[in-house]
Amino acid sequence: MAVKITRKLRLGFCPIGNGDSIAPFDKVFEEKQAIAKEGFAGVDAVIFWGGTDISPSLYREPSHLRTQQTDVPSPRDIFEWKAMNYCKANNIPMIGVCRGAQLMCVFAGGKLIQHVNGHHSPHLVTTVTNENFTVTSDHHQMMYPFDVDHELLAMSSRKMSSLYEDGWNRSITDMIDKPEAEVVFFPKIQGLAIQGHPEWAVEGRFSDYCNELVRHLVAEKEELCA
Repeated sequence: MAVKITRKLRLGFCPIGNGDSIAPFDKVFEEKQAIAKEGFAGVDAVIFWGGTDISPSLYREPSHLRTQQTDVPSPRDIFEWKAMNYCKANNIPMIGVCRGAQLMCVFAGGKLIQHVNGHHSPHLVTTVTNENFTVTSDHHQMMYPFDVDHELLAMSSRKMSSLYEDGWNRSITDMIDKPEAEVVFFPKIQGLAIQGHPEWAVEGRFSDYCNELVRHLVAEKEELCA
């Protein structure tokens, strides 16, 4: 049974990707803290937002011709990677959205499909509890968490191979029956990875679903520390 949290919760964030907004997670966290300026003390979770591609060197792959990032990690890659290391070492839950989800997948030991088609418009997502959402997304890369410890929470109705476009050197036959991973939990790093954009649908059911997952994530951490 999840612990009922009565105190105010604080979300740490990096302003790159979404400014200083934490919506829609302000329905869970009443306070926020810019980790680049104020550090991690007192935060109950840290969020990593969307943005440009991460360097493929972080998952030991060469750059695809359509990957925005080079083989040299960017300053943002380096900062957020160090932040994830800090969170893991200090038992701080993490939330990743779009790029943040992809970085989290890589940090957990997974890889990315470096280019897919058809993810610049709303599409249907189904949860493992058979709820359906229309998700707004805007990405051309995709999480590939299937080689590491993970819990697939929501997926697209399409198979990954349907939109695959020579994304990296894994053969298409290895991917042909894999679902498109949309929401994934990585237990070893307490990481919730959300590939869609709940912040673009603040009043939508998808953002409510994501907030429910975040409440559960923070409550589990509270229970472990009790």
